Amino acid sequence: MRIESFRDLLNWTSGYHQHLSHCLARSAKHHSDERSKMLLDHLADKEIQLSDTVSGFKEIAADNALSTWCTEHLDQHPLLDNTVDDKAFAAMTNAEIITEVENLHQQLILLYQNLLGRSHPPQMQQLLVEIHDLEKSEAQQMMQGANRLEDI
Repeated sequence: MRIESFRDLLNWTSGYHQHLSHCLARSAKHHSDERSKMLLDHLADKEIQLSDTVSGFKEIAADNALSTWCTEHLDQHPLLDNTVDDKAFAAMTNAEIITEVENLHQQLILLYQNLLGRSHPPQMQQLLVEIHDLEKSEAQQMMQGANRLEDI
């Protein structure tokens, strides 16, 4: 998928969360540990919710903000690839799962943080702030939930 506009980037971000959700859910079916299955299912649910929320920004954002080009930045800072294996998490411990999901989210947060550092029109800046804050907040909530599950 060629990313040219911020609308494309939102589509990609939503799709990335959806892909990650599917990978987590499939891995849960193949994991031998019950706690890990619960963790993977929990994270998969959170990822699909995040995918829907990110997608919803396309409905509320100004069209001119969504049409803003971002190719120059993305040429210098490539996106994550969608090559997370369907069963990649099936052999991981809970700590490894949490660390990997956290790393993936940190890369997304960094992407939006880097975009925020660029000069954009005020509407675009506001949208970037909202997406960045959403990604950061949801990642923190996911990790807190995952750590609480570990305490059980």
